[in-house]
Amino acid sequence: VLAWSFIRMALMESDFKEEKAQITSNYEMKLDGLNSDRLKLTATTFSWAIRSELLRENKEQINQFFNEFIKNPDIVKLQLINSETSIVELSTDKKDVGTEVTKYSSLQEQTIVTDSTEFQIVTPITGLNKKLGVFVMQVNSLKHK
Repeated sequence: VLAWSFIRMALMESDFKEEKAQITSNYEMKLDGLNSDRLKLTATTFSWAIRSELLRENKEQINQFFNEFIKNPDIVKLQLINSETSIVELSTDKKDVGTEVTKYSSLQEQTIVTDSTEFQIVTPITGLNKKLGVFVMQVNSLKHK
């Protein structure tokens, strides 16, 4: 009876650990999904502000937006790419300004680009009848936040 009790306890502990790991994994996946949705909404709203300033041809204001927004610890880099030339016009990392980034030029809707170290939300900015630019927001990886 004692041996059977120990075996039964060991099996219950093993089942508990597996169930706890599964619940934790599900929770982290849902939390990452919520964070991703929050960042997409933030990028969309921020792109509207950029759009209105681009229509007014006020890039200095966009630069000020970038300088304030980059103070958020989760934000790594912000870029505004000219859609016609694929050249980075504004960036929080000044060495990127003037470089060519062609991989986002054909995007028509907001896209998430992710790998193990970086998470980017790429949002095209359109005017009334043409594409004005592409806004790229790079954030820290979403894992375990």
